[in-house]
Amino acid sequence: MGDKGMKRLEQLWQTFLSVVKILLQSKWRTHLPSSFSNPEELLILANGPSLNRTVQETPDFIKGKTLLAVNFCVTSPMFELLRPEIYLIADPLFWIVPEKRVQLFQTLAEKTAWPMNLFIPARALKNKEWQPMLAGNRNIRLCIYNTTPIEGVQGFCNWVFGKGWGVPRPHNVLIPSVAIGLRLPFKKIYLAGADHSWLPEITVTDDNVVLMHQKHFYDRDKSQAATVTQENLHSARLYTILYHMYVAFKSYFVLEAYARRLGKEVINVTPGSYIDAFKRMKL
Repeated sequence: MGDKGMKRLEQLWQTFLSVVKILLQSKWRTHLPSSFSNPEELLILANGPSLNRTVQETPDFIKGKTLLAVNFCVTSPMFELLRPEIYLIADPLFWIVPEKRVQLFQTLAEKTAWPMNLFIPARALKNKEWQPMLAGNRNIRLCIYNTTPIEGVQGFCNWVFGKGWGVPRPHNVLIPSVAIGLRLPFKKIYLAGADHSWLPEITVTDDNVVLMHQKHFYDRDKSQAATVTQENLHSARLYTILYHMYVAFKSYFVLEAYARRLGKEVINVTPGSYIDAFKRMKL
């Protein structure tokens, strides 16, 4: 059997496994908001350091678009300045590490003074500790989405993404953000702060400890290289980090194919971005 045949068999096996994961993990019905200030254009504000430059230098581009912020954006003054209509979180450490959970949800409850849709993974419903923190803020409307990792034949993946039963393997918050954006009415989805320039930031010490300098636009102090913490709270090995990168960059091609099937565009406006799947645009 040739390479094409083996690839096809692998896709069919991945499709079968995805069906099993949907049956075991996915929430069948998820609610999507339908009203936005601009239902045509969505700008996803990722956490890369270039986002500060984009916001400062191109305010006219940002103005008038529906904005989606992620993870710890709320800890930055940019959150109240831009007032995003959509907020999405995905990091499993929010449910595992109490300090991260409190920092995120209490700050969201305190700062959100406008109507905002907050997308939370379905798995987070099992954790009751974050919910009272948001209960007193009526501006925050909860939307549940499935993080079930979907792989396999592209047509099958497109169908599952449309149903909201899963997303391409969500190894970072941008992947479900784009997937959710494509389920919403927007025709054009722009990516800002999607640097993904991690490869030059990886080092290995003489003690075989892998360090990675993960830079974010909201870092108040000069950030430093640190170990990458996995969901089991152990430090990741180099092969694990590189594999997760491989999966993430591959997922963007799956999302690009899904976008083309829907007749939509995902446009990367991040200067120097490492993502090679989406159309580029200079601001």
